[in-house]
Amino acid sequence: MRVSLIRPARFAAVAALPIVFAAAVPVADGTTYEFVMKSQSTQTGNKETVSMRGRGTFSGDDARIEIIDAASSAGGAEAFGGKGTYFILKDGGKEMLLVDPNQKSYMKWDMANMFAGISKVVNAVGGLVKMKMSDVKIEAHDMGAGETIHGYPTKHVRMVQNYTVTASVFGRTSKTRSESTTDYYFAPALNKLANPFVSNSQALAMMSQMDMFNNPDYKNQMLAANAKLHKGVPIKTVTTTVSVDEKGKKETMVTTMEMLNFKPASVPTSTFAIPGDYKLIEMPSL
Repeated sequence: MRVSLIRPARFAAVAALPIVFAAAVPVADGTTYEFVMKSQSTQTGNKETVSMRGRGTFSGDDARIEIIDAASSAGGAEAFGGKGTYFILKDGGKEMLLVDPNQKSYMKWDMANMFAGISKVVNAVGGLVKMKMSDVKIEAHDMGAGETIHGYPTKHVRMVQNYTVTASVFGRTSKTRSESTTDYYFAPALNKLANPFVSNSQALAMMSQMDMFNNPDYKNQMLAANAKLHKGVPIKTVTTTVSVDEKGKKETMVTTMEMLNFKPASVPTSTFAIPGDYKLIEMPSL
C-alpha cells in the first residue's frame, strides 16, 4: 500500500462514492453525495483551483469515502493511499480504515496520531527552521440560522483566528500577521453524516495533537474555541485568510469545501465490509 505522509502546510486538509450490486445483496437506506474543495488566492490572480474532489456513501453510523482527485497543494492522491483506495468509517467515524483493493490490504487510519508524528518531525529540525507564534486570539461565535444549502436548512457558526508568526531560517527572520475567519454551515438533517476530511471534530483532534509552534496558548485557545462549536460535518465551510508581512504585502486566500448532490440510495451492507481475504497492515509511523 502506498501512503505518503504530507507536510502539514500542504494538508488542507482535505472525501467519498457509488456502487452497484445484485438485487439479492442485503441493502439498507442510505445517501450518496459528492464533495469538492476549491481555493483562490490573490497570489495567483484569484484564479479558482480545485484542491480536492471526492464522493461518498453513508448509511446509519457507517460511511465509505473515496478521494477521486487531489491537487499537489493538498498532498496529491498518494497522500490518501493512491488510486483505487478508499476509506471505511465505522460507528459514526470513531473507527477509520484505509482499504487498498490492489494490495488486498487495509490499515487503521489515525489522522490525529499522523499529525502528531508530523509535528515531531518538524520540531526536530528546529536547528534549521525556527517558528514562533505570538499575539494569539481565537474566538468562536454562534451566528444562528444559516442559509439553506442544497435544500437543507443550516446552523451557522464562525471561528476567528488572529496571530503573528515569526520564522527564522538560516539566520534570516520574517514576520507575518494572519487573520483567518472560518464559516461553518451544519445541516441538522444530515447529523448521521461522517466524513473526517471535512469534519471540524476531526480538525479538533488533529489540532490537539499538533504543536508546530511550541505555543501552548494557541493550542489551549483552539481547544476552547472548538469546544463551543457544533460537532459534526459541515455541509459547507468557507475560510478566508488575510496575511500581511512585515513589508506590508497582503495576501488573501479563500478556501471553500462544499458537499453536494445528495441522493437517497439503497446501500448494500457489503459496502462497509472488509473482504475476508484482505490483510491488516500497520500504518507507517514517523
